[in-house]
Amino acid sequence: MIDIINNSDFTLYEPATKEAIIKVEEEFGFKLPNEYKKFLFVTNGLSTNESISIFGTGDIIERNRTYEVQEYADGYVAIGRSGGDDFLLMRSEENTKVVLRVDCGGINPIYSHPFAEDFIDWVNNGAIDPYDLDEDDEEEQELGRLILIEPPKNGSSDLRIIEKAFDIQYLAFEILKGYKNVPFVLTEDVVIDEALEKIKSLGELGKLLKVEKIMNKL
Repeated sequence: MIDIINNSDFTLYEPATKEAIIKVEEEFGFKLPNEYKKFLFVTNGLSTNESISIFGTGDIIERNRTYEVQEYADGYVAIGRSGGDDFLLMRSEENTKVVLRVDCGGINPIYSHPFAEDFIDWVNNGAIDPYDLDEDDEEEQELGRLILIEPPKNGSSDLRIIEKAFDIQYLAFEILKGYKNVPFVLTEDVVIDEALEKIKSLGELGKLLKVEKIMNKL
């Protein structure tokens, strides 16, 4: 069931007619996803305050034809856009629910990313771009510096294992400085929670490390 009428973040339109939807399917030569058609019977297209748009019957043919979606993504139909640069794809099958995101400049499902497991649930829950949420989470994560607090027993060979785990690149003289002069900052701006997990995974070598929170600079 589509439940979006009272969402103030949505711009809604008059419902699509059955005839308009049939015309789209005849133009494409395949059936549109049932969940998408249920949506069209509530509002013939939608836009949100967060740069998400879902095509109505007046746009879907033009957008798919202009970008040759069926040529480059055979078996799929673009039902909307995210952020202006990405298409939202669904399989051109009646029972599909999954939504994928793909760059408009390379419309190939091979390069797509999962976007929503269930189209109707996604719309009912605000049609939010999950990738925007990921970016917000990253901004809220605490950053710190990774510090070597004791010299490794096996010298530079142990240090290289640590560097590989944290993707640190150093020149030879910096490696020597690192394990002979502790405490030594190996890298800054690591995500603290992730760094602690990596330290734990290093076992005994992890005991040579600590993560120090970076204080806000005035």
